[in-house]
Amino acid sequence: WQKLKQDVGVSQTNAYQLFVGSMMSIWDIVLQDWLQKIHRNLDDVHLYTHTYSPLELRKQVISRVIDIAFLFEPPFIEDIISEKVAIVPLQLVSTEKGISTTEIKNMIMVDYGESVNSQILRDFSDNTQMRHNMSQPRIALNFILEASGCAYLPKQMCFEPIRKGTLHPVEDAPEYKRDIYAIYLAKSNKADLIQDALMLFPYVRH
Repeated sequence: WQKLKQDVGVSQTNAYQLFVGSMMSIWDIVLQDWLQKIHRNLDDVHLYTHTYSPLELRKQVISRVIDIAFLFEPPFIEDIISEKVAIVPLQLVSTEKGISTTEIKNMIMVDYGESVNSQILRDFSDNTQMRHNMSQPRIALNFILEASGCAYLPKQMCFEPIRKGTLHPVEDAPEYKRDIYAIYLAKSNKADLIQDALMLFPYVRH
């Protein structure tokens, strides 16, 4: 029924519906704040949000089931526009203070997409075994705060626990950056609305 509502594309109400899809791990990193900004700044927009795998996101955009999708590695498809909306620095933090990368225990592997995941595994393959794999940074954060351990987390997610002393940066650990992309149909009938929504990302504005 959602696809039907989008494909009609004639009523005023339909023109202000925005169907958003994302990978699981991206919601907590940048999209929660973005949804709030849409709510405050585009008050005639009705949001629908969905979570899919990267492959499903591409399919749903092409078939017009969702208007805009967010993922780490954009597809190179002729009819799809990709736009970088954020660069997210990732830092290794631990519940144990003053440790080095050779001393870390209970490391949680968070899914940041294939390119960053492979870098982390390559850099830590010699002396570290991943204790668990988790799809969302927020889940990993809550887990290590409760059970102890370490994980690569978005820097902005770490400010508060580091300030409180519940997490500590692992000083000699490499830092990584993760680009986040929005994708949408080049000939979308909601192109203006999509552009207005993307302008609410600070990275796009500047």
